[in-house]
Amino acid sequence: MNILIKNAFIVTMDEEREVIEKGYLFIEGETIKSVGAGEYKGEIENTKVINGENYCVMPGLINAHTHAAMTLLRGYGEGLPLMQWLNEKIWPMEAKFKEEHIKTGTELACIEMLRSGTTTFNDMYFMQEQVLEVVKHMNMRAVLGIPIIGEAWESQLKASLDIIEKLDKEKSENLKMMFAPHSPYTLSYDALKSVAQIAKEKNKGVHIHVSETEDESNIIREKYNKTTCELLEETGILKNPVVAAHCVHLTKGDMNILKKSEVSPVYNPQSNMKLASGTASVGEMLDMGINVCIGTDGTSSNNNLNMFEEMETAAFLQKLKYSDATMLSAKNALKMATYNGAKALGFKNLGVIKEGFKGDIIMLDLNRPNMVPIYDIHSNLVFSTNGSEVQYVIVNGNVIMEKGEFLNVDEEKIIYESNKMCKKLIY
Repeated sequence: MNILIKNAFIVTMDEEREVIEKGYLFIEGETIKSVGAGEYKGEIENTKVINGENYCVMPGLINAHTHAAMTLLRGYGEGLPLMQWLNEKIWPMEAKFKEEHIKTGTELACIEMLRSGTTTFNDMYFMQEQVLEVVKHMNMRAVLGIPIIGEAWESQLKASLDIIEKLDKEKSENLKMMFAPHSPYTLSYDALKSVAQIAKEKNKGVHIHVSETEDESNIIREKYNKTTCELLEETGILKNPVVAAHCVHLTKGDMNILKKSEVSPVYNPQSNMKLASGTASVGEMLDMGINVCIGTDGTSSNNNLNMFEEMETAAFLQKLKYSDATMLSAKNALKMATYNGAKALGFKNLGVIKEGFKGDIIMLDLNRPNMVPIYDIHSNLVFSTNGSEVQYVIVNGNVIMEKGEFLNVDEEKIIYESNKMCKKLIY
């Protein structure tokens, strides 16, 4: 069935036609067929018509770095620095996770993301077969990645290859796979080289944590007498399309390496603030033309998956870092959370409302006190929205949520199962 949204305030993220104050959007199958001002004049047979009056229509948000099933660890291990938090709390608890935990945790993450307007996410977590099935059921779009970490890296690499083979056979437009070496400090030099080589052979991207903390940077410097980015360049990782989470502690030389290698850093401001990891130099990277995008990280270090909150924090923190109120405008923050994310994840026709692009759309209720008045719609979306305004979610031309209600997802059951499961984990 086709979809026509009429009478809507449309934020396209298309530089040629940024905002349409009253217009229409026609989705034919999976693809945006037509978008424009005024009334739609085409045929509407076999078409679902949505009245977009008092709604803002915009591209679905893209969470470029998260660990979805960590919703089950939300609020666990509070108030610790990264290394202590990982070693004493997170990794021991994750060792208890079985397939049912990954399935339920990912389901919980998906409904949280969809409710706040995220239609695509880039995941790095274990047992991705479970994530794969959940994403299919939810009709979301995702990039999957099994963490390759420590001494078991060869078996994890093989598991990644198995899922890649499965997805390649399915030829799904909603699902991709990246190799996900956890980080340079949790893998040997030979492991990094092997991942780099196989990623090149398979023509797949790499999703990796890079320079998240000062401790990590010091570990690499002491071991290799190099910066993290220099090491990644030497091992061949950067010869592949790379999505680099965090990128907090970079030298100017590191930024030049990222620029030259066309790496897409992912800014995770709330996680970086909570773990006191530092503030990424996003302003400088954007000025250099580096494709910076935005992610939430996992809920255990955030503690939510709300990309609207993340955009607001992203902009505020850059203004504070540079003591410059003009730094990271609302429009640029939105671009990072839509078009830049799509580019980083290799989705060529995503992140923009434009003819020929995929029908991944969200609709926000503008008839809320916090959304009035509208002098600058980009400002409202980034600085006034809290995520609850999202009432419609459409992915690949399929309506997932309508008037705040999921159409084919048992939200109540997922929340019940999540609570029950977490009580068993802790007690």
